[in-house]
Amino acid sequence: MPNNSTTDTRKMLAEDLLNVVEDAVTEAVSLTEQQDVQLRDLERVTLTALKRIGQQLLQGLVEACQPAEPEASVPCRCGGAATYVRQRTGTVLTWVEQIQVTRAYYLCATCRRGTCPLDEQLGFRAGALSADLQEAVALVGVHLPFEVASDLFERLTHVSLSDNAVRQATEQIGQERLDADEATVSAAWHPRRLELPAGPAEAPERLYGSLDETSVRTEAGWRKPKLGSWYTTDSRPADEPPEEWKPQAEDISYYADMLEAEDFGRLLYVTGVARGADRAKELVFVADGAPWIWKLVAEHFPHAVQIVDWYHAAERIWKVAHAAYGQGTDLATTWANQRLTELWHGHVDKVIAACEPHAHPERDEDTASEAITYFRNNGHRMRYPEFRARGYQIGSGTIESGCKRVIGARLKQAGMTWTVEGARQVIKARAMFFSGEWDKFCQQRQPGRRSYRRAA
Repeated sequence: MPNNSTTDTRKMLAEDLLNVVEDAVTEAVSLTEQQDVQLRDLERVTLTALKRIGQQLLQGLVEACQPAEPEASVPCRCGGAATYVRQRTGTVLTWVEQIQVTRAYYLCATCRRGTCPLDEQLGFRAGALSADLQEAVALVGVHLPFEVASDLFERLTHVSLSDNAVRQATEQIGQERLDADEATVSAAWHPRRLELPAGPAEAPERLYGSLDETSVRTEAGWRKPKLGSWYTTDSRPADEPPEEWKPQAEDISYYADMLEAEDFGRLLYVTGVARGADRAKELVFVADGAPWIWKLVAEHFPHAVQIVDWYHAAERIWKVAHAAYGQGTDLATTWANQRLTELWHGHVDKVIAACEPHAHPERDEDTASEAITYFRNNGHRMRYPEFRARGYQIGSGTIESGCKRVIGARLKQAGMTWTVEGARQVIKARAMFFSGEWDKFCQQRQPGRRSYRRAA
């Protein structure tokens, strides 16, 4: 039971607030007596007053949640019982400044861990930020360098935080997302049971998938985070000829991590199941020609249509043209345009034949030989006339821009060097945000517990 009736609690809080309000108003009104006072001065003193009032109210509300008399013991997470020891005071930084909370503290004789039930009930950690404040701070840290984020956050909210506090908040939520992803993968690959994410109620008509990787500088050297996306596209207007229509991506969701290809493939699979890829009437993958990508697609979604991005294939042709005839020459342009026309119409064999006279396998670097291998390995993924006729997207611009937007824009700024774990955490948080999942995840998250442990 609460330590007071609702009426008594209301009266007590009101009395405390009246004292704070009177002091705040007195201080604010005295400012109006200054001849050079400006509106900004009045705004600032008003905000200060509101925070003092809010701080008093919030602290009173938290204390009102405390039982009148502590229980003799409470259940412990280890399965034992934790015994009441004493009242313990802790602080929490909130939107209305820091509040001080005194609550019952218990100690388990079995595991020697201490706990404060009020912390568990209200979802806060003593000595940390409130959950709502932490999520807002992390959202700024997801988008901006931590030192910029802390300054901007203080200017906008009048809540002062260090660069390190912004980093910790951002990495904490990123780590929670990382933990959630790892738990989902582990459940799906459990040796004795198969627990897959729940997919959409209705199977998608046509779903696209794409994969790519980029590079990030870390303290352990350059690393290659991988990014995947799932998306749909808009419908072709009735008056738009199939040959002229370019589908535009919609409903994009991202997943990312800094893993080896095999482990990333498991993340590919569980996120795909969550989007209904295993039940989609048409599943289409569009990506560049990297062998690791198509190996994962074949392993986890063997029924998918596989398309090599048109622009990557065209780039190979231009490289051969420039190597054979010189950068920017008319001969290079003429030769490349002929090959592009052949490729556009699906004549991969003609493209290969045109490259063969320029191949020099004996050289260490041979652009033509590399292109021939590329087209031979991916020819079945370059049936562009067929793909266009079926209304498929043949460009991987969605994942290309995703790498820049999700990873590059935040992690590849000038002079940045990350820890490996820090990079993973921020990448996870950004992928979640740009997938439109930030609010849902924050609403469902459980704030981390503070561990009190006493030596035996």
